[in-house]
Amino acid sequence: MAMPLDVALWMAKMVWIALSGWVTSCLTIADEVAASLRSGDIGAFHVG
Repeated sequence: MAMPLDVALWMAKMVWIALSGWVTSCLTIADEVAASLRSGDIGAFHVG
């Protein structure tokens, strides 16, 4: 059974909103980490 075009467009819009929010969050966190590394607030990551 085929979906109406309106439903398909609505689903595509919801997926786009979710993905764009995820990408924005990742870029914001990466920017904060980079700024902290530049300012010396955090140093090298030593594991173990």
